[in-house]
Order: sequence, then C-alpha cells, then structure tokens
Amino acid sequence: MSTGMRVIKSGIHATLQDQGRYGFQHLGVTPGGPADAVSANWANRLLDNGPECAVIEITAGGTELESHTHSMVAVTGGDLNLTVNGQPKAPWRSFWVKPGDVLKFGYPRYGFRAYVAVAGGFQVPNVLGSCATVARNKLGGLTGDGCHLQPNDFIPCAASSQERVPRQMPDKYVPDLHSELTLYVIPGYQQHEFSAEAWHTFWTNEYEITTESDSMGARLHGPAIAPPSGNLLSEPVCYGAIQVPGDGQPIILLQQRQTLGGYPKLGSILPLSGYNLAQRPPGSKVRFQPMGLATAQQQMRRYLRFFGL
Repeated sequence: MSTGMRVIKSGIHATLQDQGRYGFQHLGVTPGGPADAVSANWANRLLDNGPECAVIEITAGGTELESHTHSMVAVTGGDLNLTVNGQPKAPWRSFWVKPGDVLKFGYPRYGFRAYVAVAGGFQVPNVLGSCATVARNKLGGLTGDGCHLQPNDFIPCAASSQERVPRQMPDKYVPDLHSELTLYVIPGYQQHEFSAEAWHTFWTNEYEITTESDSMGARLHGPAIAPPSGNLLSEPVCYGAIQVPGDGQPIILLQQRQTLGGYPKLGSILPLSGYNLAQRPPGSKVRFQPMGLATAQQQMRRYLRFFGL
C-alpha cells in the first residue's frame, strides 16, 4: 500500500496499538494494548472505525508525522501541543489531511499520551491476532518485533475518496486531566494478609508517580506500606494489580506487565482508573479509594457496551 503516514521524528516513545492480544498469558505473553484505552477507543469512534482498528500511541510528545494520503484523522487524549502545518490543532476532534501535511506533537500541555487514528485504521500485520506493540515480548508494531516507531517508518493506511464532516467531542465529555487523581481499588483475596495499620497507611496517604514508571507498571513513592511476612508463590497477575514489595512502595501493574508475580497484592484498581493514571506524568500525585466488586463490574460493562467491546 502506497498511502499512509511517514514518521519524521519518533519522539520520546511512539507505538502502534490495538485492543491487544488475548488468550496467550499461559505462554507468558501479556495482552498489551493502549495505556489509555478510553482515549484510543474515542479516536476510532470519532471516525466510525471499528474498535479493533490500530492507532498510534504517542507518549510525552516529540513525534512528527507526514501524511502521504487523503484521509480523516482523529486525535484524542492529552494535549501534546499538536500543530498541522504549523497551525495549532486541539485534541478530541477529527480533521482532514492531504499528502504533504505534517502533524507535529510538542510536549504536553496537559495529559501525557495522545492517540492518532485514521479512517479505516492503520493497515499493519498482526502477530498472534494483534498488532499491539509489547516490547517485553518482542511482539507487534510495524515490523512485528515489538519495536517502537522509528524515523522514516511508513505506516500504511487507505485513502479516503472524499472529505467527511469533522467531528468534535463536546467539552463536557472531555476527561479532566488537571484534577487530583483518585484510583478506585477492588481489594483482592490477599487483603487479609495486610495489617489494619498497612491498610490505614494505604487509604489515608498520597503517593507520587516516579520516573521509574513505564507501560509495565506505575511505581509509586510515599509512606511505606508494611507487606505481609513470609514468602508467597508466584501466580498469575491481572491488569491493575497493586503489588507491595519489601520496601513498601506500591507498584500498579499495567498493559505490558509480566504474567506472573510473587509480591503480595492489596487488590486491583478499576481499569477505568488505570486509563486515567496513564495520562498523569511522573511527579503527579494519586490517592486511593475502595470500590465494591459489583460497582466496578457495572462501570466496566457500561464502558464495554458503549464501545462495542
């Protein structure tokens, strides 16, 4: 395919993502997928794409793309100071691009990750049913080996025959990425292994996202949470699991997490909270609040139904 987007500058970290690859965790293959799935799904929704369509995830900015096609593009997520041919372009809307147009992402004004979708989705090969880039497994991406996008990479996509009417998210529905972040936690089956004092420390204190955080996990720093004594067997871990290692500094497991873990776990955050977490840069502060399992399931069902997942 001769139409698509050429990468001029890859920036700090830019990858191709879709919904992820499922059914392979028993082989040590993590699902992957976008860090902020809500924003990624909205990018496709603004273009009437199916939820399975691939998008570009841009972390912390610095990415430049050149259009080699006529198409509608949608950009969602954080405001990374996007310009098109030098003209500012706000996120959470779709717009027309033509050959030679340059999309340049600066550094974040607010938020931390932006998502770029094109009409019909980027046409890239799947590995184990997905193009999701997972560096730790060396799977997915443009070349199938888990590498992030590089300068001069060409990402194919279909051309659009005619310009559509641009769409824009109403301001009242755009996520507030400025407010203090509260992560909702469903306590897990190991909750009783932690002392009442440990739980009090966890619920009543603020934690900071450290610079060691990445797509595998968000490492937090704050008052130490006393872990249970004794050794635990390694076991499968889920998205959002809150591990407490020996130093008492919690780690929240994310998209590219390992499939097994042996640290004790307080529980798991609501995935919707995790998507909000993905938009906070290092240095941001978070707090935790409990949520019942039934309430969490209700919220996730509503989200999944809305996007047809």
